[in-house]
Amino acid sequence: MRSTPVRQAVLLVAVVALVNLASLGVAWLTQRANTLQDLRADLDREMASFEISASPSALRTLVEARARVTDPRDTVFVFLGDDRRSTGNARAVLNGVDVGFTALEDTRPLSDEGYIDDVRRLSGGVLIVAKSLEPLARLGETFLVLLLVSTLPTVLIALGTGAVIARASARRVERIEGVLDRIASGDLAARSHETGDGDDLSRIGARVNRMAVKQEAATEALRQVTTDIAHDLRTPLQRIGVTLQDLEDRLPEGEARDLAQAAGEEAERAVSVFRALLQIAQIEGGSAKDRFRPVDLGAVALRIAELYEPSAEDREDRFTVDVPDTPVMVRGDGDLIGQALANLIENALRHTPPGGEVRVRVGPDGTLSVADSGPGIPETERDKVLRRLYRLERSRTTPGNGLGLALVAAIAESHGAALDLGDADPGLIVTLRFQG
Repeated sequence: MRSTPVRQAVLLVAVVALVNLASLGVAWLTQRANTLQDLRADLDREMASFEISASPSALRTLVEARARVTDPRDTVFVFLGDDRRSTGNARAVLNGVDVGFTALEDTRPLSDEGYIDDVRRLSGGVLIVAKSLEPLARLGETFLVLLLVSTLPTVLIALGTGAVIARASARRVERIEGVLDRIASGDLAARSHETGDGDDLSRIGARVNRMAVKQEAATEALRQVTTDIAHDLRTPLQRIGVTLQDLEDRLPEGEARDLAQAAGEEAERAVSVFRALLQIAQIEGGSAKDRFRPVDLGAVALRIAELYEPSAEDREDRFTVDVPDTPVMVRGDGDLIGQALANLIENALRHTPPGGEVRVRVGPDGTLSVADSGPGIPETERDKVLRRLYRLERSRTTPGNGLGLALVAAIAESHGAALDLGDADPGLIVTLRFQG
């Protein structure tokens, strides 16, 4: 019911049902009025047939004759003479303008539906003629049958058909929503296939595709520019670094040599930035997938963690590695997964105060996580830190280039792994969830 097409179908069926009910209701009211008019016309004719009697005895005889051959369930004839004698096929009691009837005998019962009556004073008495309201009851039953046999199946068929059609439209909307979600999550190659019918959803799908094509082209152009800049500048920067190192070696101890050393370090930092940008571009280009093989996450975690244990010991950190006894196999590039883990461990050691805690864990379900006891990352910043060169304000005074988590995100995306940044309470926990 949250789907707009389904709601529209239900609303349309409701309108059809209301129109049908209204039509039946008007027809029933009209037919009921006509039936009542016919009953009153019958009463007038019956009364007219008795008005020819000139004396009470003749009227009584005529009423008795008609009552003998008439079923009281259809018509009641009663003559109440001024002598208090009653003649007819039922007993009648007058109470002002109201008339009450009771059966004379059990074999001739009265109508259960009530009567419409006419009371007139004729020839020394009161003549009462009443017609049963059973035709009105049968009319109501007929219209109820029409409602059940006609309206209800029509509503059910319309509702079922509308629901099927609306559900088909809802599925198309869901597919378009899925394409938009994939594009929003970074899969710019996602395309909508709702382009064949020429209806509104097809036109929306075509516009989504045009938007995706333009966005993919713009992103690819930006990526290519970034790659070209990184590639073109890396070699000159490396030469500057070598030249500065040579200059540092030739200068005597003093301020000039210190400046050359500082310049060399900055050049090396710039080279590392361009190297990381190139690597991210290569990973996003899909070249790493050619090297995918079955990889044991536990073995990768133990190998990388062993490299950082000495640094953690020097800082007096509690460095723990939790790996299952059985292999946890995923498909991917072991070197890239190891690099992602190394980046996460370096970030954890860099932002955790000395004496803190860093935990590396491999889950049997194909998860790889690194948690620390540092300050963590505010929830509003967690998506931003995955961007290239983005750094938190408090991290601008610490070493780094803002590409570590961006590289991890690129590696995760190339492996189809979900990347999640959460609260370690205290600290940050980064989790990679690989597919089996």
